[in-house]
Amino acid sequence: MKILVVEDDEAIAEMLVCMLTTKNYTVEVANDGEAAWELIVVYEYDLLLIDITLPRLDGISLCRRVREHGYQMQIMLLTGRGSSHDQAIGLDAGADAYMTKPPDREELIARIRALLRRGGTTFDSVLKWGNLQLDPATREVTYAEQPLFLSPKEFAILEFFVRNGRRVFTYSTILDRLWAYEETPSEDAVRTHIKGIRQKLRRAGAPTNAIETVYGLGYRLKPLESVTDSIDPNRSATQPIQQQIHNALSEQQEIDRAADDLTIEQIDRQEPLFTDERPLLLIIDPDRQLAEQLMNEAVNWGFRSAISTTLAAAETKIDRDPPTVVLLDPDITHPTTDSLKLLAKLTHQTPAVPVLVFTSHDRLTDRLEVAQLGGHSFLRKPSPLAQVLKAVAQAAQQAEAAKQRVMIVDNDPQILANLQGLLEPWGLSVTTLDDPQQFWETLESCSPDLLILEMNMPILSGVDLCQIVRNDSRWGSLPIIFLTTNPNIETIDRVYSVGADDFVSKPIAGSELVSRVINRLDRIELLRNAAEIDRLTKLSNRHKSTQDLDKYLQLAARQNLPLCLAVLDLDNLKAINERHGYSTGDMVMRQWGQLLRQTFRQNTVIARWEGDEFVVALFDTIEAEGIQRLTQLLATLQRRQFVAPDRTQFRIAFSAGIAQYPDDGTDLPTLYQAAAAALHQSKVAGCACISAAGDTQTINRPTES
Repeated sequence: MKILVVEDDEAIAEMLVCMLTTKNYTVEVANDGEAAWELIVVYEYDLLLIDITLPRLDGISLCRRVREHGYQMQIMLLTGRGSSHDQAIGLDAGADAYMTKPPDREELIARIRALLRRGGTTFDSVLKWGNLQLDPATREVTYAEQPLFLSPKEFAILEFFVRNGRRVFTYSTILDRLWAYEETPSEDAVRTHIKGIRQKLRRAGAPTNAIETVYGLGYRLKPLESVTDSIDPNRSATQPIQQQIHNALSEQQEIDRAADDLTIEQIDRQEPLFTDERPLLLIIDPDRQLAEQLMNEAVNWGFRSAISTTLAAAETKIDRDPPTVVLLDPDITHPTTDSLKLLAKLTHQTPAVPVLVFTSHDRLTDRLEVAQLGGHSFLRKPSPLAQVLKAVAQAAQQAEAAKQRVMIVDNDPQILANLQGLLEPWGLSVTTLDDPQQFWETLESCSPDLLILEMNMPILSGVDLCQIVRNDSRWGSLPIIFLTTNPNIETIDRVYSVGADDFVSKPIAGSELVSRVINRLDRIELLRNAAEIDRLTKLSNRHKSTQDLDKYLQLAARQNLPLCLAVLDLDNLKAINERHGYSTGDMVMRQWGQLLRQTFRQNTVIARWEGDEFVVALFDTIEAEGIQRLTQLLATLQRRQFVAPDRTQFRIAFSAGIAQYPDDGTDLPTLYQAAAAALHQSKVAGCACISAAGDTQTINRPTES
């Protein structure tokens, strides 16, 4: 279990770390609220232990921010003040528990265990997996009553597997959950610890494969029935191969007979004859008359629609029939806290659902809050119905385009339908093909990120198709997974020799296929990010952003819409590096990148071009609105306080220049030159301000608050 301690008092933090690590928790420490938030958005924690009085961002505000962004981990607040009023404030902010400092060791551990149980983590007094028993309290481990002597990290790994049943864990998941970020080793460390656990289990009489390596994924505990089979002397080792085949065929025949017994009426009752494939728009609005008008207009845009006039009804509809896109008026609840929580939940789930906010409120703070929670667009009431549905259609198209695409080729339509049903709930766009002769045309039209091929098909086999793909300059690196009913050594060698990346045996285990596909796509995304994302700020690099900017400029030209390009430069970053060290400068850059990502989300390009120069492009935005959003960003940044390693506190700002398409240029080089000239004007004016291209008189700065 992983716990983040947020405490600025080093002595108390050290005491808490010592107290928790002795109970086998993985513990990380942040000494202020902003540093904690930076860790929370990157790493996964089971519990946050937060002091209320923190520098930069206090514990109550941090707790509130965590809940507003949809994070569901358990939170315990620590404070020297123990009044009922203080406790009420903390609990209202989203905390699950409250303790006064200094905490009693026994009570703290008991409360943490209770919180983790509430959060869905099971804490039996003794954990069992077949003949294996672990006692988390005493750290004693036995197999068939034979003691095992494990190191603390080996115990943590084994406990992690036992608590999570049959789940498969990748190297990165194990490292993230069981090592603190400052001590994260390489994958070799995981292999070494797993090897050590296996050896100790084997010496105690456990089967050699008690911890199973799942090829291409990671590790899991071998399912209990499989472990039993592997050590049963009366089973596979002595049973003739022909008998195993006969038994398998008999089981299949039983399944086939059961399927044949289904009448047409039974099948009809189980599945509707036709399904509506149109994208679903869910309208969440207290104004039913307006919602019905939107519903009627949505038909003209190719949507089917549903209406909810209460939040409870909306949540029920979402669970029953997940929408493609949501149009939300936050005034569905008073105050709007609960409706905005739904917004955050939908935009951070997998797959994410784009949410457009349609409201009569139009304050800058309203727009900023929606943007920071992940809202796709902000639409003001009243607006023409066609304009609203145009924005909805764009959101749906962008969500579909953002999906990773999988193409499956199999001559069995039933298998194709089953695989499509397995993968689409994970946010994947799935294209199926049952005629291999149409392979190339389908491949070119759907441009998949991953290809799944049945090995044995008439006319063109999966091996033939794989060879065709590998010989093409464009598609040669496309990841390919084979489906095969006969995964013997000869078959495996054959598929790998023609260029397969992985294989899955038939009959297909749904969870295994999903895990392999998601894992392979994650690797693709990781490699793509390495080439396109700046590692320090997590923003696009110059090459990637230039491609995106060209696409947005083409779209702006086709649709006759404006686009703003801003060039931003962090003021005095060089001085910060010289005074406080480059590690502090890197910390500033990471938080600056995070702030940019939170502020500008949809229809934007955000990139680090070089050094401390950044580019922000806002599609369908006029210059005045762009200046307004940049000014609000500057005010937010200037309020943020940074802390150097020597505890010195400092603040930073940025200067910016902004240009608008097509007024200041119709291509990227011209727009960039205009924005860069405006940036120079801001620097001459004394920094910490925004200037517009062609306007030498107006300097925009945040108003004093």
